[in-house]
Amino acid sequence: MDFKKIKSRLLLLFRFLISFGILFYLFYKTDFAKLKIIFSQIRPFYYFLALLCVMSFQSLVALRWKIICGGWNFRQPFFYFFRLYLMGFSLNTLFPGIVAGDALRSFFVYKEGLDWKKATFSVVLDRAFGLLGIMVILALSLPFQSAFLPSKFRFFLFLIVYASLFGFLLISLSLRYITEKDFFRPLLFPSSVMPLFIGLVIQILFVFQFMALGASLNLPLKESLYFVIIPIISFLAALPLSISGLGVREGTLSYFLYLLKYPVEYGLSLGLLAYSLILLSALPGIFFYLKGRGQ
Repeated sequence: MDFKKIKSRLLLLFRFLISFGILFYLFYKTDFAKLKIIFSQIRPFYYFLALLCVMSFQSLVALRWKIICGGWNFRQPFFYFFRLYLMGFSLNTLFPGIVAGDALRSFFVYKEGLDWKKATFSVVLDRAFGLLGIMVILALSLPFQSAFLPSKFRFFLFLIVYASLFGFLLISLSLRYITEKDFFRPLLFPSSVMPLFIGLVIQILFVFQFMALGASLNLPLKESLYFVIIPIISFLAALPLSISGLGVREGTLSYFLYLLKYPVEYGLSLGLLAYSLILLSALPGIFFYLKGRGQ
């Protein structure tokens, strides 16, 4: 067995340990009688409203990717990008490797005629604009709604958020004067404005998803606090530290809600409901993938 395979399996083992280690700790701290009561009172209307938010921002992710690729004059119908995104999303959900779905998306646009470097960069940019959407929301919400956070953590967040946004603006505005390479065109101003705006809308819908899930659980959390808690969780869950954010999402939700005087059962149930939406929204991508293989 070569070194790369050993490294890959060790990283996979690490991610399993993180996910299920955190879940084990949370379940150990959980009062199952309280958890049962919370789940027994779920309001289905709000759960399906959250699912609608998921479907909406998935469509917008595909649109953002289409616009990025359009910066290189790579033109395909919206459904082409939507189908590939869903296939990649499903692959990342079912197979614990953050690059698996991204590699699939890159491969198919390369196969369709886009230069392989641009194909790879398009997916990197797609994720980067998603991250910037998180940073914009936090830049607006942290000054007003983050007093419940520990002071050092709050300062660290401020530093990351504003440094990231400043760095993006600096790169986007200066690259057009530094290089004339076509490769960076989707990143340059003003081409980057629309993907950035869509990234912001996507993250707002992601927050709305958790608002709906909180309402389904009768969680009496102030709506404005979601705009601090959920973008942080979105960022942490996207890191390649766990299995589709499992464990990290539930752990950070439980921690933030604990700071706001809510029991661990709410954070755990909210995170598990969110994960159930991930599994549900992965089903269309599985269908498209199997249909493609059968052709």
